[in-house]
Amino acid sequence: MKLLYCIHQQLGKLKNPTLKELGTALKQFPDLSDLIQPFITDPDQFPYGRNVIYLNEHVEVLVLNLPPHVETAIHDHGQSIGCAIIVEGKLLNSIYRINDNQIERAAASTVQKGECLYSPSGLIHKMSNLQNEQMISLHVYSPPLINMSNYHERQVSETLPDFA
Repeated sequence: MKLLYCIHQQLGKLKNPTLKELGTALKQFPDLSDLIQPFITDPDQFPYGRNVIYLNEHVEVLVLNLPPHVETAIHDHGQSIGCAIIVEGKLLNSIYRINDNQIERAAASTVQKGECLYSPSGLIHKMSNLQNEQMISLHVYSPPLINMSNYHERQVSETLPDFA
């Protein structure tokens, strides 16, 4: 599996990386379009496919398959930072903030194929696929994801099982 070898080489040696280091490492991967195919999973527990393909004590790497017209829940990444590169399609990344004990959308931007999406610690966001084609992305988090929270617009967090 060439992708797992690349992940191990680029990410496996990182210890407490910065967002910039995560992004730089992801951008050094060869063309991911073919390499990622065996790791794309269909929706199961969530309305999107989510497959953790690499995990050590410092980083977690997953492949996300967001089908057409599907979005994630509004969520944070606990104490982790993260970076994702769009391999196929594009997504709308909506950023949220807490205001007067309520969650509200503060900004949104489109992330295109080949571009990175950065998630600093404390970021609350939702990813949406507004297209008619699937969106595939490769994500890396450090440290591995734990204690993530899910949010609902107009109310503040409830801690849910780990997902992203």
